[in-house]
Amino acid sequence: MLTPFEPAQTTYSGPESDPARWNSFEPRAGDIVVNTPPKSGTTWTQGILAMLISGQPDVDAQTSMKSPWIDMKLRPLEDVLARLAAQDHRRQVKSHTPFDGLPYWSELRYITVYRNPIDVHFSFRNHVRNMNIDLVDALYPDDPSESFRIFLRGDHGEGSLAGVVNHYTQTLAREDRGNLLRLHYADMTRDLAAAVAKIADHVGITHPPELMAAIVDAARFDSMKANAHRFTPSAGQGFWKADAGFFDSATSNKWEGQLTKDDLAAYDAAISDLLTPEERVWLEWGSAGATAA
Repeated sequence: MLTPFEPAQTTYSGPESDPARWNSFEPRAGDIVVNTPPKSGTTWTQGILAMLISGQPDVDAQTSMKSPWIDMKLRPLEDVLARLAAQDHRRQVKSHTPFDGLPYWSELRYITVYRNPIDVHFSFRNHVRNMNIDLVDALYPDDPSESFRIFLRGDHGEGSLAGVVNHYTQTLAREDRGNLLRLHYADMTRDLAAAVAKIADHVGITHPPELMAAIVDAARFDSMKANAHRFTPSAGQGFWKADAGFFDSATSNKWEGQLTKDDLAAYDAAISDLLTPEERVWLEWGSAGATAA
């Protein structure tokens, strides 16, 4: 059994997650951990990894069962660990917990993805409305401005502005680790082929060019939405009102026409207190924003 190079330093908890469950995880060298804030590209990245690992663009990813969210309290931990132990291929798992709340193993590969925090919030609003269980619906009222104020205030926990920013800064603090890859949702949208190539290179998987091209095509938004039965977490288990609804729109600037100038001014003040200008522009816009700045 691998020994953590660095144990968890901070205790996080939430209505859905318990990072202490990672203390029971038995990693193997080469395991891949996808660790992102919610609604930032987790399932997209896990779908890409499922195709890369299997070498099959039509793989039945079943992400919630085959590459589970270990922290999630809704599934018995012993069942999650048993399914992982039974796998004899390259494994991947996921988390939404900032890196200081997880044990760290140098023998694993880590991938994290970020997205404009306002888009994260609006994507989460749609996400909650597609659930068949009521976990956090009260935190997402119909009035976008009211919902956004809750997001800025921090009541959304890991899905709040402070939660997203904390996840990001904990990653930046570990940027020099050679086994950590940081991606941005906007960059993946602009050039998916380049993103898939980066992921493949990071985890040490190679395929012929024609297969890589097929994986890129299968990883496009319309394709994954059309194959939601293979890619949506907990697909076919009655968790969602519509499995395909998990894949909302893959668009950015979701707030346009929904937030007021005062809303955006409050956001500007809040995030400016949390990040340097350089850190902020990358978190919001990815490499294109950083280049423009």
